[in-house]
Amino acid sequence: MTHGPEFIRARTARHRRLPEVGDGGAARLAAARVAVVGAGGLGSTVIPYLAAAGVGRIDVFDDDVVELSNLNRQILHSVDSLGQPKVDSAVAAGARIAPEVQVVGHRLRLDDNFAEVVGAVKPDIVVDGSDSFDTRFVVDAGAAALGVPVVFGALMQWSAQITIFDAAGRYGPAIRLTDIFADTPEVRATPGCAETGILGSVAGMIGTLLATETVKLLVGAGKTLSGRMLIVDALDMTMTEIPLADTPQAQRGPSARPGEHTNIVAVGLENFDDDVPPVFIDVRRADEVAQDPVPFSTLHVPFDQLDGLELDDDREIVTVCRSGPRSIRAAQRLAAAGHRVVGYLDGGVNALQDKPRPDHPSLHSESSLR
Repeated sequence: MTHGPEFIRARTARHRRLPEVGDGGAARLAAARVAVVGAGGLGSTVIPYLAAAGVGRIDVFDDDVVELSNLNRQILHSVDSLGQPKVDSAVAAGARIAPEVQVVGHRLRLDDNFAEVVGAVKPDIVVDGSDSFDTRFVVDAGAAALGVPVVFGALMQWSAQITIFDAAGRYGPAIRLTDIFADTPEVRATPGCAETGILGSVAGMIGTLLATETVKLLVGAGKTLSGRMLIVDALDMTMTEIPLADTPQAQRGPSARPGEHTNIVAVGLENFDDDVPPVFIDVRRADEVAQDPVPFSTLHVPFDQLDGLELDDDREIVTVCRSGPRSIRAAQRLAAAGHRVVGYLDGGVNALQDKPRPDHPSLHSESSLR
């Protein structure tokens, strides 16, 4: 079987249907590089799901071999791989799930060599699936030096902590591991799964969340865990969110630079001067636009094709989607790219159903897109 463009497109068809991903998001995933630290309990789920999502290159760092006690949670491995390097299982899983994805194993322990060995693969994101604070502090310092975010997960018996650390402030508040956990002998001595135990399925739960946050960062979709920590208690099946910063993610564009805040507000048609109307950019898919057209002129640019948008003039922009959430993210992305975004249409197309057609003239045409 060949693994050309048609094969890849068919394999990733279901998430390409998501308006927040589309062909543009799939292309960003294919061009992305992710470094995964640890091929154990968390990495066992993170690595296959990133490969399945079509992330172009996944570099896995782990110096350990498979032991029998790993197999209650580390489903990347099997009894047939006992005694073998864990990174070998990662490479094999990538080839089995997504032949077009490059999974590279690095059998080594990360310490002062982080900047050299991880920096050499030029990752866009680091996923920390390690099981000790010794390694977590190494990852935190190394990723901060490289200026890349860390999708972080930590397991303890029936519970877990998940967040995104981003020292450069590219995706949200500039928060590091050391802002939450002091680098002290007491913290470094925190017992791990070997001492306290772990339910295997909890590792799988958290690994899928880490993979999801990684994909969201890469395609610029949704509200990520940047600036907040999710505490999962599987025994009581509760999730608690702890804010880590005063600045909410909603005030920043998904590609915002350090210190760059973008306030996005909901606006109505009555807010605009008919003589100088804004450019309404409809970010829905083509089939959505055809099924439920907007009752006034818009510029149609699907969400996954917003990157590189150029307009003929410097008119203000309002984004439009079906109900609101997608246009919020589109407005954030366009504002972070330097466009004059004033907000998103409150309630989206759904809110226009009972409203009369606005009196202002035709607003824009497809010819405005270069």
